[in-house]
Amino acid sequence: MLRKDYILRQLEEFGKVMAVILGFKKQLDWEEFEKEIYKASLKFTSLEINHVEGLNEEAFEKEVLSNPALTLDQLKILADLLFERMNLYIVRNEEEKYEKLKAKCLSLYKFIQNSHTENEFDMNVHYKLEALKKL
Repeated sequence: MLRKDYILRQLEEFGKVMAVILGFKKQLDWEEFEKEIYKASLKFTSLEINHVEGLNEEAFEKEVLSNPALTLDQLKILADLLFERMNLYIVRNEEEKYEKLKAKCLSLYKFIQNSHTENEFDMNVHYKLEALKKL
């Protein structure tokens, strides 16, 4: 029960952090947007987002997707942060960075979706996968 409460509190806190991140996005304050994404990545996943972004496909599989220390909730958080950062690259017209991050997001969201049991469904993951396929 304590673990469930901890996870719920962590997800609630992440929701507040995402609201701040999206606020910076709306204000077009990209410097603060990137700082908050960086801090959130470290706080909620213990992964440095710049490092994750720079990983090749094999290293991404090993350090992120196959990392037993990361929970499914942490992977969802990381996926959402990477997705927002990918959208920054669209705004900045950084096509190469965008394409690399899009591939990581697709891989991560597919992994999350495939990790669910038959009775589980995550609407956010579903919509993000649909959006990524259309981009």
